[in-house]
Amino acid sequence: MTKAVQTIETGPAGAPALRRFPVQARSRRRVESVLDTAARLVDELGPDAVTTAAIASAAGVSIGWLYDFFPNRESIFDAVVERSFEKVTPLADSVHEAMPDAGWREALAAVVWALFDFYRDEPGFRVLWFSRFQSAAMVERNRQNDLAGVGAAYERMHRHGLNVEGVDPEHAAHLVIGIIDKGLDLAFLVDPVGNRDLITQTIIAATAYLERYAVDQEPS
Repeated sequence: MTKAVQTIETGPAGAPALRRFPVQARSRRRVESVLDTAARLVDELGPDAVTTAAIASAAGVSIGWLYDFFPNRESIFDAVVERSFEKVTPLADSVHEAMPDAGWREALAAVVWALFDFYRDEPGFRVLWFSRFQSAAMVERNRQNDLAGVGAAYERMHRHGLNVEGVDPEHAAHLVIGIIDKGLDLAFLVDPVGNRDLITQTIIAATAYLERYAVDQEPS
């Protein structure tokens, strides 16, 4: 028998929806396969055309097994997007690690462009995030990630020579994250494949805000 733990998440119209998380390694792998499959189908067909039956069939699982872990199609879409957000901090870390001698302005621009590529290329993410299926659960996960990551975000920039005075560093980092989030959203709302000029303007805006408080130092 499949073992799982249960949590309550918010379903349509704020109703509680039961979401089960697998304990056994085999079931975890199958859940990951389901999410990979759902993301691919969303990109290929569009989310309105993707059903739980289609996901189950393409992933090679029974519809009953699927419903053991996901109460409906929307909960699968939520999980696809939430899993994508979990990749953002490691992505930013890898960009910074790849350019240890860069100044903070160059590092900031590189992270924003990496996020642009991520929004464009991450399976299922962009299509769902900018669709009618964007949910309160997705938005809340993004908010939680932003809140949890502000300290690390400033520390990464600090290692590249950024030091701010006259403003709380974490508040500054949070505002910059907000500028970047909004710029990315606008870039893909204006153009489904992303408007590069708006990304350039986002970098200019974020950099200008930090320069208002920046006291430059050598990257550590």
